[in-house]
Amino acid sequence: MDDLDKSELLERFAGKYIHDGCQVIEVHKVAADSLSGHAWVVQFLEGDNGQR
Repeated sequence: MDDLDKSELLERFAGKYIHDGCQVIEVHKVAADSLSGHAWVVQFLEGDNGQR
């Protein structure tokens, strides 16, 4: 996923959250204690009422 631009990242993660009625608004990579050394932080709006 490192080779994806911002709009491609948003689209990719949107597919994972769409079933809950969520709209992905931000995605970025952060350092983490995992095998890959990083994690993805996803910010989204829930449902139709726009709550975060």
